[in-house]
Amino acid sequence: MAVKISSLSSGNLQGVGGNAQTDRTDEAAGAKSLHGTVAGADDTISLTHTASEMQQLENRISQMSVVDAQLVEEVQRKLATGSFRIDPQNSANKMLMMELSLP
Repeated sequence: MAVKISSLSSGNLQGVGGNAQTDRTDEAAGAKSLHGTVAGADDTISLTHTASEMQQLENRISQMSVVDAQLVEEVQRKLATGSFRIDPQNSANKMLMMELSLP
């Protein structure tokens, strides 16, 4: 039985195997299925539009920088000029909120 997969680019199938595996027909094509009919129809898998969008978003996120370079430069500039100020109350509140959010 041949398997057809649509809405998936071939670049995303790395390590899945060659075309011979997906194009190969079942050796027992004449065998009966569980319902007693001859298995002859191809199985197909279609990804929904949402799944395709999620895959595109995942690719975009994986290419994004982890560090906000603009924020780092701003903090470095403030540290160098001595204008970086720490608000102890705000820092304590953020640490408390982080601690409370942990399981």
